[in-house]
Amino acid sequence: MKLKDIPRSKFQVLSGILFILILILPLDLLSHQRSESYSKWTVVEIDEDYLVNINFTIRLSNLNKIEPSVSRGWEKKTSDYITSSFKTESGCLQTGKSRTLISRENDVFKVSWSLICSKGIEKVTNDAFFDKDSTHSHVARFIFNSNLSFEKLFTAQSRTWKLKESSINENTAENSRFKEYIFLGLKHISTGYDHLAFLFGLLLLNQRFKKLLLAITGFTLGHSLTLSLAVLDYVRPVTGFIEALIGFSIALLGIEFLVRQNKRNPYLRKSLLYFFFSVFIFYFLFLDERNFWGILGLFIFSFSYIILVYRNISSFFSIFIASIFGLIHGFGFGGFLFEAGFSEDNLIKALFGFNLGVELGQLLAMSIFVIFIYGINLIRLRNKEFIQPILASFLITLGTYWFVFRII
Repeated sequence: MKLKDIPRSKFQVLSGILFILILILPLDLLSHQRSESYSKWTVVEIDEDYLVNINFTIRLSNLNKIEPSVSRGWEKKTSDYITSSFKTESGCLQTGKSRTLISRENDVFKVSWSLICSKGIEKVTNDAFFDKDSTHSHVARFIFNSNLSFEKLFTAQSRTWKLKESSINENTAENSRFKEYIFLGLKHISTGYDHLAFLFGLLLLNQRFKKLLLAITGFTLGHSLTLSLAVLDYVRPVTGFIEALIGFSIALLGIEFLVRQNKRNPYLRKSLLYFFFSVFIFYFLFLDERNFWGILGLFIFSFSYIILVYRNISSFFSIFIASIFGLIHGFGFGGFLFEAGFSEDNLIKALFGFNLGVELGQLLAMSIFVIFIYGINLIRLRNKEFIQPILASFLITLGTYWFVFRII
């Protein structure tokens, strides 16, 4: 049964459920999204000592999820916490004060400090944020005399880096790092609930195997392209706006599902009009103008998108949209690898390994989603026709929540 067969009163009930979900959606959803940080360790030999310059970067939005900046002096407290979380040998002493840079426009929180070591650093222990978020990951890059370089992935389970072993067993380290890049891609997609929600939306719209395969292929090609462009520094997206667009893309998939199932219902058309109008007017009236042109373009795109869905100009429309949205999601992936600052020798390997991990994670996630949808179709439930529309409504809820929270 399609939504056009559902009485208007029941459809209003469905809309009411959606509204309630928006109101009661747990705020800690944001804290469950992936969080990452990065650091660059530059070592210069000076006489008999070693000068170590450390630059630490974390997205401001990620930092606010882990530890909200509500108390006075939080910048210094956070900076002191970060510098004290990295431990080296006893022969290293901090020289000078740490320096903090905060850019809300670029969504970054940076801390820089220097160490003087009587001997080279052989081991680094990192405890930053793992006690606050067990899924947090950190990528560190070590550069010695502008020549020798290594990368290390820190996780809650792997907090110690033995640099001496990395330099001695270079071949083994290369293979180990490639596996870490794959694991990083898997972890990135598995803890990125916004990307998983988008994949689930693609499945709702494309439940035939051939169309689903084409949609996933289009999405993969799209995000692989922009991932590569961002990592190779050909394009530098505005991180905060890209993250907001990812949330909006999820909401649009849910809206498309409801529209395709209920094209002749005037109540839905009016609801969509009020929905878009309210979101964008709220932004223009109460928020700043940082993303004015981007929001205006998104407003025009949204109305055009819905018109095309109503006209149903092509059976492959959602596949084309999946490719377009893939470009947006790829920038979300690419911004992460670009911030990590891989060396040129390891950049292609890191890019390939990370992308491979993301694709493996996508295949695993889609397999689970397919089994879930197939199981629902097999179970005999009363009013089973409501299940998929409610799932689509929940996607709208999630997408709208992520979009609004990330854009403000």
